[in-house]
Amino acid sequence: MLLPMLVKALLSGGFSGEFTYVVRGAEISCSEGSEPGVLNLPLSHGIYIKEQPVMNVADVIPLANVGRCGFCKVDGALCVPDTFFNKWTQGKEDVLVEGESALLNRSELICRKGGTITINEDGQL
Repeated sequence: MLLPMLVKALLSGGFSGEFTYVVRGAEISCSEGSEPGVLNLPLSHGIYIKEQPVMNVADVIPLANVGRCGFCKVDGALCVPDTFFNKWTQGKEDVLVEGESALLNRSELICRKGGTITINEDGQL
């Protein structure tokens, strides 16, 4: 019952004036990376915006969800995000996507190497 209301609100812009939801293909940056990266979602959670799957705050698996951001300034090597045991901050707590808060473009993720990963573009085309 809640799912149809959520989908209708997402598609109709019912949450206008708030931060936007993040979908597969969003562009990210790391404060310690040399170039932007991309978020991926190999398996959809079943909720879509503009035919792209919506992500949640637990989508943090290095290289599977959180792509490389060029070279890491901390260790000078090719970026391999160390995010596995963290979650994105500031998700939409009252909108759950497969049991976790929906990911918003204001969210941040801490890499244990010392960088902060932010979302540049929400991926909605």
